Amino acid sequence: MTGPDILADRRCPHFGDCGGCQSQDVSYAGQLQAKQKYLHELFSKFWSGEIPILASPIVWNYRNKVDFNFALKHYPEPPPKDFPRETVVGFTRPGKWYEPIDIETCLIAPEGCDALLDAVRHWYRREGLRAVDSRGANGFLRALLVREGKRTGERMVALFTNEGEWNPQGFLDAVAQAWPAHAIFRGVFSRSARGAFADRIETLAGAAHIHEEMRVPDGVGERRLKFRISPFSFFQTNTLAAELLYGEIRQWVRGSGAKILYDLYGGAGGIAFSCADLVQIVRSAESEPSATADGEHNAQLNGIDNVFFTTGQMRKYLQGLAENGGMERNSVAVVDPPRSGLTPKPIQRLLDCAPPRILYVSCKATVLRDELPEFLKAYQLERLWAVDMFPHTPHVEVLASLVRK
Repeated sequence: MTGPDILADRRCPHFGDCGGCQSQDVSYAGQLQAKQKYLHELFSKFWSGEIPILASPIVWNYRNKVDFNFALKHYPEPPPKDFPRETVVGFTRPGKWYEPIDIETCLIAPEGCDALLDAVRHWYRREGLRAVDSRGANGFLRALLVREGKRTGERMVALFTNEGEWNPQGFLDAVAQAWPAHAIFRGVFSRSARGAFADRIETLAGAAHIHEEMRVPDGVGERRLKFRISPFSFFQTNTLAAELLYGEIRQWVRGSGAKILYDLYGGAGGIAFSCADLVQIVRSAESEPSATADGEHNAQLNGIDNVFFTTGQMRKYLQGLAENGGMERNSVAVVDPPRSGLTPKPIQRLLDCAPPRILYVSCKATVLRDELPEFLKAYQLERLWAVDMFPHTPHVEVLASLVRK
């Protein structure tokens, strides 16, 4: 385990009410120790050795993306039926979606968001705009998305609303005053789901995207990559910790000696691009078309021509591979699924493809724990380690290296 003994000498005034952070009252060294103990107990049936954790390079304002939600204020005692409830912007209490918290500050959000929230709050009160109700019907304001390139300093702000006429100038002035952004959008959504969703997106000012850079460590040097980020692009939310994660994956691919890399659940190509110079071909598979489009653009942006993207359901993609002889002997597979994991059918299809080595990258350790027994029928667990992507939370990114028996 590595990392500075950073005491939790900063405390968010919303800590304990907001569900975003659960351990700001514990030193960072203590947080890492707790996560290491948790992983040791969780995987004790499969792994008896130490499970090292790489620390996040920064622990405050580490997120490059945050969604703040607009909501109507919750009162302990229900107000009269026709009472105009105040609009607030922020998060909700854990386990209580109906109790929004008006956020004044967020110590893990991009730096400067406090001023932006304050300016936006003054703007919508001055304009008389209200949040949508719990059914997502009446009202106008839905969510406020902020994104920041940690390496580039480029900023994005997106306001999500219901359909309706409005004057955007006041909002643009608020952003310019408090948190000047390179790209400002409005997303329009007409259905009932809550969050930063849109049926259509409009550019209000600036560019159609922002850029981020990554410096993936590689021994004494580093591999530098550029990424275009649009409002709905997938990108790891902790850029500096993601660099460490991709560096670990890069070392694993180099150590395998493989010529072909299968990047499963490849997103916009972060893992593929981090390792493309180590192999002859990278085959990246992803189910989300917009992520594939971002990946293809970012390949050109970085001058990478040996990454090939396929869009479709993972189960069908792996089934097609298995029916055509599986994965080559000189190949390896990196699997980075969503929090729900692979689920049984993709696991079986991946086993049918029989890659010599698999690196499973999991953002939910309990899912990896539950899926490991199926893998261990054909593979041996040779290494287990982690990267802390989310300080002040119980979450940790776990890597499991598997070699075919």
